[in-house]
Amino acid sequence: MNVVPLLVLCSLVLAGLGVVVFLYGVRNHDFEHADRLSLLPLEDDDPPQAKVARDHGAAHEKTGHESGLTPDPGRRPDPDPPPPSR
Repeated sequence: MNVVPLLVLCSLVLAGLGVVVFLYGVRNHDFEHADRLSLLPLEDDDPPQAKVARDHGAAHEKTGHESGLTPDPGRRPDPDPPPPSR
């Protein structure tokens, strides 16, 4: 029976800590984009414009203005592009 007040104290401390963490999350707007985050796994990996721009080759990759996209800085153009076919 000496343990009951200790258990009540521990449960009140944990409940209070949970309320504090919840209020901190609400104050920092952590719960306002839950709907967008729930739909995130359903989105495509690459947007259609990026996929089309990537398939056009190194000529479009140099400027990036034709599709309105900037070139990917991590992707380097081919050192020797193939000759144009006639």
